[in-house]
Amino acid sequence: MNAAELELLWSQIPDAPAPGLLSAEKLPVDDLWAAVDADGYCHLLLNVPAGTQAPSTVTKGLQVRVGEHQVAGQPVSDYLDVACLDAAAVTTFAAVAADIVHVAGALHGADRAVAVGDVLERWKWFWEVDASRLTSNDALALFAELWFLVRWAGVTPAHIDAWTASEGSRHDFQWPNTSVEVKASGSGGDAGSVHTIRSLDQLAAPESGALCLFSLRVTRDQLANNTLPKLIDRVAADLADHPVARERFLQKVGKRGYSPVQRKVHEIPYRVVEESLYQVTDGFPCLTLDSFPDGLPGGVVRVSYDLDLTACGPWLLSTNPRDWSPS
Repeated sequence: MNAAELELLWSQIPDAPAPGLLSAEKLPVDDLWAAVDADGYCHLLLNVPAGTQAPSTVTKGLQVRVGEHQVAGQPVSDYLDVACLDAAAVTTFAAVAADIVHVAGALHGADRAVAVGDVLERWKWFWEVDASRLTSNDALALFAELWFLVRWAGVTPAHIDAWTASEGSRHDFQWPNTSVEVKASGSGGDAGSVHTIRSLDQLAAPESGALCLFSLRVTRDQLANNTLPKLIDRVAADLADHPVARERFLQKVGKRGYSPVQRKVHEIPYRVVEESLYQVTDGFPCLTLDSFPDGLPGGVVRVSYDLDLTACGPWLLSTNPRDWSPS
């Protein structure tokens, strides 16, 4: 079952008649049940062997435990009970539960509890994410950063650490010898060569090393295969042998407002029109605080401007990732 089907099913199950009881409906998977307690909270029950330990979780509003239940026509048995105790998080819980059903439904015995633990660990960074705050422009910016990570930098634990955009740093990527600011445009034609520089810090020199500007131009194309969720899946898969780095990556993605709950919203296919890397050195057309030696004019508290990259040809480093390395 998918998340929408589970959420609909829970809405149709009546509240249990008394505390300590559950109203349940069997799922089309062996020994799995959707249930609702007397307070209207949603539960997912998975039959497990006696003595099974519940996977630990510290996720607010999510309760996981093993207890005895008796469902219609079945003897009293142990069930792994995953419950959502936050009515505002039911949509997210439905997505988590659908993942659990998909991963753990075909398993038996103690393997079920292990699989549930893996799913909960994977979702912990997305549980409280307000997915509605990731605007289409924000999603495109995140797409461009991950495109640069995958295509130009390469997915390694060190490069996950260097990706600092989610931490509010001056530049999107920061290595000891190089920093990179990433800009994206979803416009075609000449308009696609213009990027908005949102502050005087964005193209200011880093504390150490050189600064580069990476420009990605894309256009929506239903025949293309590049989407934000696929890039996130790609990076997570590439980090499968590096669980600590994978956790850091998922945490950073969650901080940006991405959640798998809104996966379909962000499955916008992009065709890459152009990708270019520029060296920001003396003479590069940009504004920084150094452009105002006497300080900003009185009353001016913020400066943003549009940069036309057609004027930046002399500073072009590369249009091919094979010709560049952050080291």
